[in-house]
Parts: sequence; C-alpha cells; structure tokens
Amino acid sequence: MTFREQVVLAARHQGGLKVRPCLQVEPGWFAAIQQDVRRLLEGHAPSIVGESSHPTYWTRPFGTVTQHSLLNTSGRTEDFSADHNLQIEGKQFVARECPALERLSQAFAGRAINLRLNGMVGRAGLAAHEENILHDQDRVRLRFHLPVFTTEKASVMLDGERFRLQAGYIYFFNNGCVHAAQNDGDEPRYHLVWDVFHDSWIEEHVCDLGTEVVPGPGFRKLTAEEASALSVSEPWEVGEYVTYSGQLQRFTNH
Repeated sequence: MTFREQVVLAARHQGGLKVRPCLQVEPGWFAAIQQDVRRLLEGHAPSIVGESSHPTYWTRPFGTVTQHSLLNTSGRTEDFSADHNLQIEGKQFVARECPALERLSQAFAGRAINLRLNGMVGRAGLAAHEENILHDQDRVRLRFHLPVFTTEKASVMLDGERFRLQAGYIYFFNNGCVHAAQNDGDEPRYHLVWDVFHDSWIEEHVCDLGTEVVPGPGFRKLTAEEASALSVSEPWEVGEYVTYSGQLQRFTNH
C-alpha cells in the first residue's frame, strides 16, 4: 500500500496511517527556532481561537488557545484570513526578525499552504473533530507538526489513540482522522503547524523513511526504529466529535 493510500485509509477511519515522525531538526537550529518563538510571542499579536469569528472556533476550543499566522498576504500574525484558502502563491513569511523560523518556512516554500504557531496554555485544548483532507478528487492535504515547547502532560489524539509528540521532531499528523489536542499541564504548549498538498517531492524528502533525502540542510531523516519509538500510543476513548460540516457524531472505527 502506498503512503498516499495509507493516509486516505486513515482519513476514512479504516486503519491506515495516523501519525509518523519523519525528521529531526538539527539541535543548534532548533534552539534558534525556540528563541525565535519566544521573540515572536513577545512582539507579535496572536489571534484567539476561542473567539466565534475564528475559523478554528468550530473545533470547540476550551481554555486559552492562540494562533500566530506566519504565512499570509497582510504581514500581520493575527490575520488568519488566508490560512485555509488552499492557496500557495502570493503568501509571504511575516516575521523577518525571526531568521530561524524563516529558514523553516523557506524549506517548504512553494508548497506550504500556511504556517502557524499554535499555542495552548495550561488546561486548554481543542475538542474532538474531523477535517476534510481530500480536495478536488485527487489532491490530498498533509499536515505537519513541529513541537517547539511541550510537556509530558500535552497530547494529541487520533482515531482512538493518544500520542505525546516530542520537541524538535517533525511529525506527519493525519488531520483527516478524528483528532483532538489538549494540554493538561501548567506550562504552555506551542507547535509549529503547516499544510501542504501531497506530491512526490514531499513524500520523498519528508515522509519516506526509506530514503535519506531531506528538505534541506539542518534536517535529518529518522530511521524506522526511531520513528516507532517516537510514536508510542495509548488508547483514547473518542466519544462524540464534530465533523467538518458541523455535525456532531459518535465515533465508530470501520
């Protein structure tokens, strides 16, 4: 079964691929990314996901959940208007005083639909929901997470499994699954999150652990053994979730 087929299968709740650790960011560069995120938080305004006008509000956020939009047409980090329009052309990285973050953005230039810093303070999160990742019949949208600051009390959940993503590693995250995120700790959790459309370059340079090619200098492809150790899960009782059409449903694995 191909990578794309595994992704689509999971989005249909039929097994498949829910999450895959893919890359490690070189420690020196990652430390600079962490410093840039601190600078970003001090100097740039976020949008507030809990406000009813926010496009992520339908996911039923609880507590304080924030978003800095880093790739858009206005240059303002609180501007979420272009994050979900599926367009790539015309968007620019908006925080030029953050060179380590800009370097990450450049690694996916021409492919990234968005780039966001998603924050959850203590006791905050997003409730269970399902997104559409299949577009125009043949395009599959892929999401990646790079945890920047996290704790053992922060977790993400996908189709009946709970995962604890580790800082410094880039994960494929199948948001076509029923998924949720929460921070049960006292310290804030911040992830860099971006979407791309699946293509052969993304598969080879990011998702395929059988090759050593990477998006650029400063990345290291994980071995299958490393990826397995970084994707240990525990059961998660899904219960009720909201679909991308806004309906509440009970979760059932097919």
